[in-house]
Amino acid sequence: MVFKRLAAGLLALAAAPVFVSGAKAEGPWSATLYAGPSSTKFVTQILGGDFEVNGGMVGLAVDRGLFKLGSGISFAAEAQVTQFFGTYSYGTGAIGVGFRFDEFPWSDSVRTTFAIYTGPSYAPNAVIIKDPVPHQDPKFLNFVSVEAGVGLYRKTDVVLRIYHRSGAWGLYSNTADVGTMIGIGLRRRF
Repeated sequence: MVFKRLAAGLLALAAAPVFVSGAKAEGPWSATLYAGPSSTKFVTQILGGDFEVNGGMVGLAVDRGLFKLGSGISFAAEAQVTQFFGTYSYGTGAIGVGFRFDEFPWSDSVRTTFAIYTGPSYAPNAVIIKDPVPHQDPKFLNFVSVEAGVGLYRKTDVVLRIYHRSGAWGLYSNTADVGTMIGIGLRRRF
C-alpha cells in the first residue's frame, strides 16, 4: 500500500507541467519512467550473453543533482519505485547516490548523459528466487542503476536503463542476484 502511494506521488510529480522560462538555467531534478524485460540470471551470465527473460519490470526514478564536481560531472541522489512481474512478482523501493556525466565532446549538438547510482533497496513482499543460505530474507538488498540518455526534445530525453538488485557480494546478504532489467524510458528534466 505504501509503495502504491509512493509510486502514484512520484508519477504525479513526473507528469506535472513545469513552467520554466527559456532564459532560466535547467533545474537539478529529473524523473524517468522506464520499462523492459527482466531476468534472474547472474550478472556474469548476462554479460556472457545469457539474458534469460522470465518477466518484466516497470520503474519510476526521481533524481536530483546535489552538487557539481566540474568537467560535466555531478554528484546526485536517486529515489525510485519498481514493479517486477511475470514469473516473480514483487515491488521495490530504493534510494541511492551516484554520479552523472553530461559534458561530452558532441554535447553542443546532441545532449548526452550517462549516470550510475547505487544504494539500498527494500521489497516488502519479496520472493526468494535463489537462496543459497537457508532462511535468507531478500527484503533488503543493494540496487545499481545505470542510465545513458540522449536528448529527444527540449527537456525530454530517451534513455537506456539497466536496473540490478542483489546482495552485493555478501554486503547485504548472501542472496544471489534476484533481478536485472534492461529497458528504455523517457526522462523529463525540471
